[in-house]
Amino acid sequence: MALDNVKSKMLKILIVDDHTLFAEGTVSLLSSETNLEIVGIANNGVQCLNLLKSTAPDVILLDISLPDCSGINLIDDIKSIHPEVKIIMLTGLNPEGYLTKSLQKGVQGFLLKECNKTEMIEAIHYVVQGKEYFSKGLAHFLKVELVDNNDDQLITLKSNETEESLSPREREILELVSKGLNSEEVSLALGITKRTVNFHIGNILSKLGVKSRLKAVAIWKTMSNRD
Repeated sequence: MALDNVKSKMLKILIVDDHTLFAEGTVSLLSSETNLEIVGIANNGVQCLNLLKSTAPDVILLDISLPDCSGINLIDDIKSIHPEVKIIMLTGLNPEGYLTKSLQKGVQGFLLKECNKTEMIEAIHYVVQGKEYFSKGLAHFLKVELVDNNDDQLITLKSNETEESLSPREREILELVSKGLNSEEVSLALGITKRTVNFHIGNILSKLGVKSRLKAVAIWKTMSNRD
């Protein structure tokens, strides 16, 4: 789905978070967006599943920690009711131990609760297009999770091939992506179009044999012990 089509379509958002101030603040932030409709707020897992029986959101903003269950354990139940719904996990400053498990269950994105309105809206639009979105600053945690979950052999193998397989421009772009820049920011930094950036990123993913930018970044950071 093209970004223009996403922005013109009314998207239904369900917020699942037991922190009332955060939930209400999120509603306030998103209510000014003409193509976003908040269809409900759930304070726990039971409320979330009950709401899903009467509404079909496009995106769920799901807190990792809920009073009656783990947000991660709730994912399977959510998907059993609405398999096509996109889920963005909401987390505090340290998501270590949650990233890989969430991705394995089909989560499309991770947002730090300290994110601003612009990033939250960008994340929603990304996942609706079928893309993954991760808050800036999560690359380090993804690298740790991949290694802890026995993907270190893959990372080592791919990192050994990186310098030889990637062009200078691709390495330049991947370095900027690893610092948390999105495609638009990379295009401004390098003086090239966003379309060109996305073309190079597609080639990078193909060469590294991965499907997401975050896994490409994990490989890039592992190579030569980049921090």
